[in-house]
Amino acid sequence: MLKPGAMGAFLSLLVLCSRAAEDSIGSQLPAEVSMNELAGRGGWLIVTLRLESGQELPLVVDTGASGTMLDKSLESKLGKPLGRAMSQAWGVKKTNNIYPAPKLYLGGAPLMMTGPGIVTDDCKKLSSGAGRPIMGILGMDVLEHYCIQLDFAAGKMRFLDDQRADHQKWGRAFPIMALNAKDARPSVGENLFGAQGPHSLIDSGFDSDGWLMPQFFEQWTNQAVPPAKGEARSPAGMFGGETYPFVSLREQKVESDGIGLRFLARHLVTLDFPKGAMYLQRQSIGPLPDPRLKTTRMAALERMSKAVIQEDVAAARKALARIEQSGATELEQTVARHLEAALENEPKPAPADVPPEVAKLPLGEVRPELAEVGWLRPAANRIPLNGEIESPLLDSGKIYATGLFAHAPSRYVFDLGRKWKTLGGEAGLHTAFQPYARGIVFVIKTDGKEVFRSSVIRGSKLVRYDIDVTGVKTLELLVDKAYDQNGGNWGLWLDPTLFRESPKNMDARQ
Repeated sequence: MLKPGAMGAFLSLLVLCSRAAEDSIGSQLPAEVSMNELAGRGGWLIVTLRLESGQELPLVVDTGASGTMLDKSLESKLGKPLGRAMSQAWGVKKTNNIYPAPKLYLGGAPLMMTGPGIVTDDCKKLSSGAGRPIMGILGMDVLEHYCIQLDFAAGKMRFLDDQRADHQKWGRAFPIMALNAKDARPSVGENLFGAQGPHSLIDSGFDSDGWLMPQFFEQWTNQAVPPAKGEARSPAGMFGGETYPFVSLREQKVESDGIGLRFLARHLVTLDFPKGAMYLQRQSIGPLPDPRLKTTRMAALERMSKAVIQEDVAAARKALARIEQSGATELEQTVARHLEAALENEPKPAPADVPPEVAKLPLGEVRPELAEVGWLRPAANRIPLNGEIESPLLDSGKIYATGLFAHAPSRYVFDLGRKWKTLGGEAGLHTAFQPYARGIVFVIKTDGKEVFRSSVIRGSKLVRYDIDVTGVKTLELLVDKAYDQNGGNWGLWLDPTLFRESPKNMDARQ
């Protein structure tokens, strides 16, 4: 996203502009507006402004942009260019045209803007990322004049009169300061790793939780080790002395850390720019759910799923007892037993060590010699705790009782000890990510030799495999990304099961 930074003499002019008209802002505040559905839930906050001509302009609200930007298609309506200015985004510099700033309205209220001009740029990438037409960015040259409240729980964006408002209801205050001596964009003196001192840019135009500079990112990821009982998770964040589970932070080689919209959305956020304060009143433990990530529900497993998410073994045992005593289906009972067992975390044998009288063995019930995944952590018979989907169920259009979480690129290695006959099961993508996954390929190797390779799996497509593992010592299950990009590639090995003999022969005898 375009982040207009220092623009030389042009922005120097903006800083010197008079703000005498701000005394009358209180009587011209825009009315409350509804947020778009995806704001803070995996998408940007988008508001629709209006030109004096009545043309509507959907703009991304971006506190990380020092200036407002409009799409190049509007240049013919903006008059003669005032000049050119340098801007940069994540270290990439470019030159943009400056045009006279048009009058912008939100509802019937005109918006204040510092300085006489705005920049233009191509908004095709913004539109593609938003999944809808976007005509620009609403930056700090407008936002700095207002006290803005973002109420994600109510889905409302409000412009408040900070002279008369009750600040006590806004939550904890954090001073807003300039990012550095050369960059006036808003920041706070703490990062999402809980470190004091480094400034973090308040960036509502960053749709994830935020980012850390390399030195802090390395320290943060070093926390990503399983606790004693071996639960799979990503490291928690820390801000204002509070712990935030399921944060998703990126490493960025820039000169500051950053706080994004997905993190802010856990709160009632009040950005009082004129008085230099950000207020946070926490409303959610984890990130707000993305409504696009649909999952399959099993009503009988709701209590069990909640217990697993909260890592409450006692509650999981009670939930299992209720399910077994109820009229739950055999599948529901089986899934519940595996979820409860995953919390108990009892030691598992290798397939080679399982007694010969066991004729059928799900791989989710045994210990791999090696387990690697491309996102989060390896997990058997469940999805690892994460901030993207709340359900721990193995879900690929329907619920499976056993399996392996295998976000690409992933690799599971098992010691079979030359004691098994066949391997059978299915594989596919997690339901929530089927519309967004770039594409994956499932691969099976026996003693280093590739014996199975699926076609490219996207969407709801499933693949079935039946592999002869007679005399095989080492079994490898791999998931590779099909293309360069790896987004959304939540692969799942579904009910992968070893048999002492062919399942057909077993069925015939039964």
